[in-house]
Amino acid sequence: MTILMRAALATALIGLSALGSLSRAAADDCETVITDLTEAVSIAHKNFETTMDELKQTMSQPADDKKKASVKSTFCSVVGELLGASRASRAVAGECGPSQRAALAQFDKSIKEIEGAIDSTCK
Repeated sequence: MTILMRAALATALIGLSALGSLSRAAADDCETVITDLTEAVSIAHKNFETTMDELKQTMSQPADDKKKASVKSTFCSVVGELLGASRASRAVAGECGPSQRAALAQFDKSIKEIEGAIDSTCK
């Protein structure tokens, strides 16, 4: 679980940095949307960090099957939220900043890593 948490956090940071570079290069009519998405991803990322800290504390204590299932459910939920924000941001970035191939590639990589964490843990 710790490796997945680190991978998901690293993925979130990659996505945030890619979105930041897109927001600087986006066309004027897309700037508002990208700014709003940046805020949404930031909120999802903060929620992710807070939840991961709580889960680390929970898992540092002895855990029964019920507790493990609860941690898994919480993890899947918060990573799903982050994935949704990342996918929305990627979709807008593709429309607003198609010339930003490197940033779009970072989004694609980030999304695949989050999907991998969800697939290996949540299904």
